[in-house]
Amino acid sequence: MVLVYGEPITRWSCMFTECSARCCRAGREATIRDVKRISEGTGLKAEDFLENHQDRGGLFHLKGRGGRCIFLGDDLRCSLHEKGLKPIFCQMYPFKFKGIIYADDLVLKVEATKDCPTIGKGDVLTEDFEIAIESLGNRFLKDIEDFIRLRSQGLSFDEILAKV
Repeated sequence: MVLVYGEPITRWSCMFTECSARCCRAGREATIRDVKRISEGTGLKAEDFLENHQDRGGLFHLKGRGGRCIFLGDDLRCSLHEKGLKPIFCQMYPFKFKGIIYADDLVLKVEATKDCPTIGKGDVLTEDFEIAIESLGNRFLKDIEDFIRLRSQGLSFDEILAKV
């Protein structure tokens, strides 16, 4: 389940060149499956692009350089986006991670960012957009659940990475 906090947004379009790609900052969230896709698609090892790949409940953060994501180029283009490798939470933008409620079923908390100057501008958001956000959020939770389950079986980070 995905809970959306804050004011609802009705219009939004990504205009990253207008805001110097504020969304692409260091520390963006990634799941174990995001890590695997990025590793396989770029040839990089997890430690090359993760801040810390120790056990943090299945949630990892992308490294940065100068406050920006290491995958953001000088032209403000994301090299992961161009290869179809963006982490789930990058795909969920303009929503940002607010937390996970650990209950019988995990619940993902998200909120529309206040940092994006194009909130309220651009395309009218349809029900399809809401369905896509819900679907991505549920994929995110599945990745977290799978990581926790495999970790509880005693598997290491590298063993989990090989298994997912």
